[in-house]
Amino acid sequence: MIRLSWCRWSMLAVLLLQPIWFGLLHPPVHFPLPLVLAVTMLPLVLPAPGVWRLRPRPLVIAGIFLMAHFSFAVMEAMANPAVRPVALVQVALVTLYFTGLATIRRQAKAAG
Repeated sequence: MIRLSWCRWSMLAVLLLQPIWFGLLHPPVHFPLPLVLAVTMLPLVLPAPGVWRLRPRPLVIAGIFLMAHFSFAVMEAMANPAVRPVALVQVALVTLYFTGLATIRRQAKAAG
């Protein structure tokens, strides 16, 4: 059963996937690597402590940033066959995050 605590692990996995994707597997061609990593990782690092403690507001803020990661990964999976496997891993991780986030609603209904 998927639980809210899976949000912390899936977001951590997305954070670890960014340097692997852009640093090792498919380095950026047109932009410097530090810029790409800053743009992809910094918005997720900021709410990370709150996500780790499963606080509602950071969970939602991280979810908003993860929507951009989801959109980018879907676009890359469709447009670039070379990065399709790693992009689909990111899609799965973000989907797992939102599935865990949906448990808040179910837990609130069960408690009330």
